[in-house]
Amino acid sequence: MSRLFVTSREIQFINDITKEVIKDIVGQFIVYFPITTLKTRVHPIYEEAVKKIFENPIKLDVLAAQPKVTNKYFQFGMEQITTLEVFVQARDLIDKGFTVNEGDFFVYGTQVYEVSNFTYLNNLYGQVEYEVGYKILGNPARIGEFDPEIFVNPTKDSIETYIQKNVQKEFVQQRGLPENKEGTTGDFREMRDRLTEDMPDIALGEGPREVTVDESKKASTFYSDD
Repeated sequence: MSRLFVTSREIQFINDITKEVIKDIVGQFIVYFPITTLKTRVHPIYEEAVKKIFENPIKLDVLAAQPKVTNKYFQFGMEQITTLEVFVQARDLIDKGFTVNEGDFFVYGTQVYEVSNFTYLNNLYGQVEYEVGYKILGNPARIGEFDPEIFVNPTKDSIETYIQKNVQKEFVQQRGLPENKEGTTGDFREMRDRLTEDMPDIALGEGPREVTVDESKKASTFYSDD
């Protein structure tokens, strides 16, 4: 019965609404480093890569949960195990032509994680060809296993490391615009593309909203492009 009432138009609406929540309200992101399987050499016997080669990093808008810390006890003592769950919108990955794989790395805040599990979430109203999103499970990368500064070095004039630079100090909405203050967004809204002139102006003509930190007052300010 769901196919009778939930058509492609409703699917587009659901995709656009979930994108709006993630990209224009929540504003969390990860910097994702995919491993290139074509250039990375794998040992023929052990099937492990001594040195992994990465593609260019990509910024993914996500919903991130709080890191979960559990204690695991061994005969020689205790070990703390940290896991982090992040959720990505399925259609957004399709629009970007991007796939997530286990063994890749990503940076969230000041912590580097390795993707240990990648799971599909529920479909849309029983329509198996439409996915709601995906859950990425990450574990902290071991020291020396992956260093993002090798790929993007900090400038000489800055004392901040690459990871410190990724701590979010500014949030700019995307609103389906091809570009915003931060550059190319890669954001695509299906309903606006279908309705074109029948849709009102993006953000009611006010432009994407921004939230930034006033370093002099150490407080957040809220304003628009106008």
